[in-house]
Formats: sequence, C-alpha cells, structure tokens
Amino acid sequence: MPETLLVIGVHRDERAFGEAVARHLDPTRFATLRIAEGISGMRPRPEEREAFLLRHGALYGQILDHVEPHHRRLIDLHSGIDAQGLSADVFSGDPATLVRIAGEAMALAAPVRCIRLVADTAAEADDAHAFPVALAEIPQAIWCEDRFAYLGIEVYLATQGAGTEAEAAFAESLIEAVVRCTLPHGSRTTAL
Repeated sequence: MPETLLVIGVHRDERAFGEAVARHLDPTRFATLRIAEGISGMRPRPEEREAFLLRHGALYGQILDHVEPHHRRLIDLHSGIDAQGLSADVFSGDPATLVRIAGEAMALAAPVRCIRLVADTAAEADDAHAFPVALAEIPQAIWCEDRFAYLGIEVYLATQGAGTEAEAAFAESLIEAVVRCTLPHGSRTTAL
C-alpha cells in the first residue's frame, strides 16, 4: 500500500498541473487524492476572506477523511505562476524535515525555498533554524499531525495550466526528494 498520499486539485485552476505530475509517479508508492470540486486559487477580496478561509478549512478537514493508517506522508501539490522561471516552495511544520529537504533540493534543476508553517508568526520569528515562516491557512490538524508528515509543495510555472514536461519532471524530482527526507512516523520529530 502506498505510504504517500498526493493531494491535487485543492485549487481547481491547479488541477491540470497536478494531473500531469501524478501521471509520472509510481502508483504503488503514491496514492492520489483528486479533489473533484476544488476552490478558487485566487486570493479573496478583504470582505470575502473570512468566508474563503471557512471553505478552505472545510475542504482540508475533508482531506483528513482520506488519510489511511498506512499513509506516512501527505503531499499537498499546488502550482503558481512566476515569469522569472521555474522554482518551488516547500512548506512543513517540522524544521528537521526542512533541513533535510534543503540539502536534497540543492541537486535539483531549479531553486527550492523551504518555509516553516507556524500557528503564530510572532512567536516563531526568532527560530534558530532560520527558515522563513508562514502562518498556516489550513487546519492545524493537517500540518501539525503525528500520524503523518504534511508537506505542501508550490511549483512556480511559466504560465497557468498543465505546465511543460520539464516543469512536471522537476515537480516529480522534488516530490521524490521530499519523500526521501521525511521521517517514517510523521512530521513532529525534531532529531536531525
């Protein structure tokens, strides 16, 4: 049974790229959860933010229902646009995992930035690991879970859509690197 659950289509406009990447992954190692009706990836206007966060949180709450006991990793794949070139961000609540990913990522075809997910940016600003921090917009039950390691991946493409073969190949290589870097019992281990 696959130990990694790949989630694609949380944002409906990113589903095509997720499908392109999922086609390249070994189904004996990766289960794919395809979100049938994802939400918009566009940032809401200030007056829409609260409703957006509620929908976003509810969708991620439903994802938890698909995590099986044999899943050791949940990889949440997203895509964005950057006309300056291919790159990626990797998000995790576990600094030790980010240290390992940063080391592995140096061998990849494009730059990878590691970002630590936190519940409170002010409390984490002086972290000794010196990773940039981001306030998690997804439920803490997803990104701060002992049963599995949550890893968010945002791959920046040249244009919106399914991406190129090179962009999909980079995402596949990054996912493989992330899998090698996660510890077998979830994301909350701090040993290096």
